[in-house]
Amino acid sequence: MAEAYRAPFHAGLLAPRYWPTWLGLGAVALLSVMPRFVIRGAAAGLAALMWRFAPKQRHIVAVNLALCFPELDEAARERLARENFRTTAQCFVDYGLLWFRGPRARARRIRLAGEEHYRACREAGRPVIVLAPHAPSLDFGGLRMSQLYDGVSFAKPMKNPVVEWINHRSRTQYSGEIFAREQGLRPALKHIKQGRFFYYLPDEDLGPEHSVFVPFFGVPKATLPALGRLAKLTGAAVLPSLSVYLPEEDVYEMRLEPPLEDYPTGDAEEDARRMNQAIEASIRRHPAQYLWTLKYFKTRPAGEKKVY
Repeated sequence: MAEAYRAPFHAGLLAPRYWPTWLGLGAVALLSVMPRFVIRGAAAGLAALMWRFAPKQRHIVAVNLALCFPELDEAARERLARENFRTTAQCFVDYGLLWFRGPRARARRIRLAGEEHYRACREAGRPVIVLAPHAPSLDFGGLRMSQLYDGVSFAKPMKNPVVEWINHRSRTQYSGEIFAREQGLRPALKHIKQGRFFYYLPDEDLGPEHSVFVPFFGVPKATLPALGRLAKLTGAAVLPSLSVYLPEEDVYEMRLEPPLEDYPTGDAEEDARRMNQAIEASIRRHPAQYLWTLKYFKTRPAGEKKVY
């Protein structure tokens, strides 16, 4: 079986060029033990700075929202974008909860909804693939799942090795194991068949190779059709999900939906279409909670102009 990806601590991480990163981590650690009104205030301030000084990200969000929500006017889309920035800032500030706090603090702040769907599948002897779209609070849901159940996932290593080390340590501190994207899906097959849930992030635009164009919010999107193959080869149930931050309760929630019915169909394009429909349905319930700063429509069908 392929070895999981590791990000061990080494002396090079203490090099002077990483000292600012360590100072930043110290600030995050200190903030994580502050009262919640301080943490939420810091997040509000960070959101204002992000909105002011991140024009590239604002542009990407504006393009995505215009494509996906054409029924909204420009003012409504800007309100949605600002709410998305506030959510992203809150999640960023709260990474101290994942990196430095203990299991009881995390259990109080991160909850799992729809757990009965997961349990029903496992009691019936079916493996589970958790369909987890990119969201600012993605790691919060993944950590809570791995706190309760045994699972694996894939991730692209971060460019800063210090942040990669501490984030990988957080993601794997319970039962979770992480594989590098370039290792392919073969390791996932074996782990799924062994009964470990697979936390599958399916929605990035990874280019035209191996992708099919199927609608996402009514817009053709380059989509990997791997989910249907995984479900067929493992017999796994596919549970759509979305991790969200609920500001009115000041909690994070990982919500599992009932498994997709009659899935896979055996048709790669139809399976990819149904996957996108499931992701879209989750996002429409919490439209500000998606990671709209990613270029989901970077690859265009032949003859169509670039949108970013």
